[in-house]
Amino acid sequence: MDETVTVVENGASRATIVLAPDIGPIGTAAVHDLVRVIAVMSGAALPVVRDGGPVAPGAQVHVGQTTFARDAGLLPDGLPVNGYRIVTVHAAPAPRLVITAPHAQGISHGIYDLLTNVLGAMWGMADALFEDIPLRHTVRVGRIDRTERPAFGFRVFSGTSREWERRSRIDVEGNALPRYGHGHNLHNIIAPERHRDHPEYFALIDGERQVPQAHEAMGPQPCLTHPDVIRITIEAVRRFFDGNPETTTFSLCPNDSDRFCRCPTCAALDDGMPRYRGRRMTSDSYFHYVNAVATEVMKTHPDRYLGTYARWTTELPPRRIARLPPNVVVYLAQDSSQYFDREYEAQDRDLLDAWSKMAHHLVVCDCYGLGWFTPRYYPGIVGRTLSCLPTPNVEGFYAETYPFWAHMGPMLYLAAQLLWNPARDPRAVMDEWFGRMFAESAAHMRAFYEVLERTWMTLPRRGAWSQGLDKLWEQVAFWPPRPREEAWRHLDAAHAAARTNRTRTRVEYVRRAHRFAYLVSHAHEAAHAVRPDTSHLAGRIRHVLRLVDDTISVFHRELEGDPNYPAAYCRGPRSYRQLNWWRGDIAACIEEALAGNAALRDRLVAEDATLSEIVRIAADDEVKGMIGRAYADWAEFPWMNVARPAAVAAAP
Repeated sequence: MDETVTVVENGASRATIVLAPDIGPIGTAAVHDLVRVIAVMSGAALPVVRDGGPVAPGAQVHVGQTTFARDAGLLPDGLPVNGYRIVTVHAAPAPRLVITAPHAQGISHGIYDLLTNVLGAMWGMADALFEDIPLRHTVRVGRIDRTERPAFGFRVFSGTSREWERRSRIDVEGNALPRYGHGHNLHNIIAPERHRDHPEYFALIDGERQVPQAHEAMGPQPCLTHPDVIRITIEAVRRFFDGNPETTTFSLCPNDSDRFCRCPTCAALDDGMPRYRGRRMTSDSYFHYVNAVATEVMKTHPDRYLGTYARWTTELPPRRIARLPPNVVVYLAQDSSQYFDREYEAQDRDLLDAWSKMAHHLVVCDCYGLGWFTPRYYPGIVGRTLSCLPTPNVEGFYAETYPFWAHMGPMLYLAAQLLWNPARDPRAVMDEWFGRMFAESAAHMRAFYEVLERTWMTLPRRGAWSQGLDKLWEQVAFWPPRPREEAWRHLDAAHAAARTNRTRTRVEYVRRAHRFAYLVSHAHEAAHAVRPDTSHLAGRIRHVLRLVDDTISVFHRELEGDPNYPAAYCRGPRSYRQLNWWRGDIAACIEEALAGNAALRDRLVAEDATLSEIVRIAADDEVKGMIGRAYADWAEFPWMNVARPAAVAAAP
């Protein structure tokens, strides 16, 4: 018997999609893609009906727990919310393809499994330009019966496109995921607007209570040993769970700050903890608080969980607790981008092993993008880490992606594939990505990305958590001239090799955004090359200023103007602050070169609006401070050979 299900034949629809009533918004969005992709693929639009409605003769594609799927017992017991089953069933009156799951998240994953792994669609990056759908007049699905559970209990990204995440089978329904719940939250529990009359509830630091003036996630922590703080937290957690019966996890994660209480009780717990990577540890006072709250909450809500951070000053396990209560989920912050330093990687591995013994439930939080503008690309690290993470009791994975898509596209695609199935061969995944995305230009684009990875992996520096975060000067240091020019040559070669408009426009997308990283580095180099004795000094300075104009123009057009680039880093004060350092440093170099030529300096400032603007920026005290820190940081990088201009010699 022919067990295939014919969905489209010779460009004509031969199937009807039958929807269960409870597939939710995410399932509905996936169904829209199912209809759209098959229409693009074949030219046929499949009709969609609700379960129980009239169905035309022919095959049926059942989505969710339809009456047929339920009566036939097709949903296995024990599937997680992000698991699913795809099965073909040949029974009267029509063959059926069934995608069923216990939750809308699993339904979505099942649909995209069908679209990608069975029908061959690919979403290589977030931009629609990188959607790749094979064309065929007839669409058939052969005999299939597979039940899928992801290797990790959940896989969540932040800072990237929700559409791309959904299509890549990254979990986006956070509230439904078991034991998923974190984020800086203590400021919501002990809030200044409610507890200002109790300064003893807030951190004591240097002899003063740190009562925040406003409600802010980056403020100091509360006093974590005060009995009232613990009581108020227990009450807040119980109210939350009573009011949100579908949510599994409440966040007890600290505020985004290293300002922990140093009152006698808190200090007595934390004193004597070893420093870790140069940071004072406060794990004992924090997990004393967590342990006290979790023990009481478990009495009334035994099936709920508390999310906590092993991050920054709570990175080490506590010394005074043998094992945390079973309702505590530890989110361990690790930065695998730093694993070019094998000693750093070994420390992270030891920490992972230690926490796997301390916590019943462990989640790894990684930092993939971190808002970098210059290349931060390391698929080799991603491949080797994700393949082994499930073994030491890691139940979930969360990544702050915030991607620079032109640099990180293939790496994020690889991560999405391995997070579903860590046994996949990373090389095969990347081969498919380059071949599908860039076709005749694939070899040149692979060479471009190999320069990015080689530079990241081989520059001689030590690993450091969150290296380069909001420090454009470190990002510039890690994109030096030689690889910068080599990478650009490969992009030019890829563009020249393109024979189709699709390949050409994809190469151009990468090249346009990467040009910002190229120009940031090139303008910085050109500014530092200007000296008082430079021939044609005025012309060289004007050349640098035109590079500044070009760089800022590319930033506004390609990064700010592309909604796929994260607003947290590519729009607004955070990005402008970094660019102000860069412009201020360039202005300081120009001022140094013109120090003995006041007339030329005044004339150029009067004639050139860009120079006038960056000189004004360089005079700002905050910018001066950043310039001073940049030169101090560059001293650690042996390939950086730049002298601090006299104009900022006294900066801190």
